[in-house]
Amino acid sequence: MFLALQDPKPFVVVPVPAPVHQASFFDVILSAMGLTGALVVASLVLGAGLALFLMIWHRRHPPEADRLPPISPLIPDSSRRESSQAR
Repeated sequence: MFLALQDPKPFVVVPVPAPVHQASFFDVILSAMGLTGALVVASLVLGAGLALFLMIWHRRHPPEADRLPPISPLIPDSSRRESSQAR
């Protein structure tokens, strides 16, 4: 019964190998440089943004306004009158 269903002519199957893409040394180096380049560009942009922020901050808030008065008796404070000047 199974022999009647089979085709009596044999046929030949020739397997065609699939193209295999192997990463060459140049491909690995190029992709690593691409990732490194992206990280370098991102760090430059973030650094420039931080520098711009700090420049704007220091223009609006000068460092002299942020300092606390000295508490040492050896360092004279110009904003406070000394006891010798009050007399």
